[in-house]
Amino acid sequence: MTAVILDAEPLAAPAGALAPGEPLPELGQPLAYGYMRVPAHVPDHKVRGLEQAVVRFAENSGLHFVGFFHEFTCGAREALDELVTELVRVGAHHVVVPSLRHLALNTLLQDAMCERLFLDTGASVLAMRQRAEP
Repeated sequence: MTAVILDAEPLAAPAGALAPGEPLPELGQPLAYGYMRVPAHVPDHKVRGLEQAVVRFAENSGLHFVGFFHEFTCGAREALDELVTELVRVGAHHVVVPSLRHLALNTLLQDAMCERLFLDTGASVLAMRQRAEP
């Protein structure tokens, strides 16, 4: 299991990302996908701002950001399962989250999810910061 926790300031607009499932161009940089939980009460502009910060963080970490997987229902794992499938499909090994709390609120469950991603796909989880707004 690999989790890297770094602090980052929210930054400006991200570069364009490819939609999950689309064929990817040949790139010199490792691919990265984002994973976020989006509660219904969080305004769209806050979600978009956080997405932009995650993309910039990935790019500043030397990664080519491809796209996001969002969970909209508390306790759901459908997007995580889709993320695992996509990571395997394209051979990507990086998942960027605003904070590990987007994986789970409980630290033991966070560790288990990071371990699952690593064991199933070889992916490392990079957390932009320990706590996030949504």
